[in-house]
Amino acid sequence: MAMFVPGARFTRFDVTATLLTTTATTPIWGKLSDLFSKKTLVQCAIVVFILGSVGAGLSQSAGQLIAARAVQGIGVGGAQALVQIAIAAMIPPRERGRYSGYLSSVTAVSTIGGPLLGGFIVDTTWLGWRWCFFISVPVAVASLVLLQRTLRLPVMRRENIKIDYLGATLIAASVSTLLIRISFVDGPFAWMSWQTGAMVGGAVVLLATALWVETRAAEPIVPPHIIKQRATVLSILYGAGADEPFTAGAGRIATCRTDPLRQMIASST
Repeated sequence: MAMFVPGARFTRFDVTATLLTTTATTPIWGKLSDLFSKKTLVQCAIVVFILGSVGAGLSQSAGQLIAARAVQGIGVGGAQALVQIAIAAMIPPRERGRYSGYLSSVTAVSTIGGPLLGGFIVDTTWLGWRWCFFISVPVAVASLVLLQRTLRLPVMRRENIKIDYLGATLIAASVSTLLIRISFVDGPFAWMSWQTGAMVGGAVVLLATALWVETRAAEPIVPPHIIKQRATVLSILYGAGADEPFTAGAGRIATCRTDPLRQMIASST
């Protein structure tokens, strides 16, 4: 198990796999919250994250590590969306800003402390890089137990739900195509090349098609009228200018913001 040591050239694929599955599955998790118990979905997302973490820690090759990180991303996408939705279901509107501040504080602490802790673990001879993944398992298991004992969410299922599979596929494909291109900076091909033009052009066409489909879908994954709201636009712009790549940051923040708004609209009708 100690023979495989991931090098720097695997890093871009490792991180990209997580970002791709996170961005692609976030709106799908949000839509599933209309059909199933939000508490059960949060727990499922955590279980998926645990499986991905264990798989990454036990990986014997770069391919296995990348695949495990992709599974991790599915769990992360669910946790991101469903935590926002759970807050929207439990907390009165006038108090949600305070809890969003708590979430932002947690994100800030983890963004700063995570790399420091990871560096310490990697440099500790009796731990090694695999424990960067194993260390999250007991924390995730503890959160599962805590959620099971304390989280109480009303189960509100909407009737005659139609999942926009085409819209979800097009949105995921457009964001993934552009994110893959950004991950290949100075890699297999240059910025100014026909491959770049093909991938960027394809992403634009896919996104335009997704917008067209969403305006005509009975139950769109990302409702167009919510995207036009000032708060959502500012969230997307924040994601574009923050510490994440534009496609991943904007895509994930947009869906994490629109899902709670969609939940509130649905519950009031």
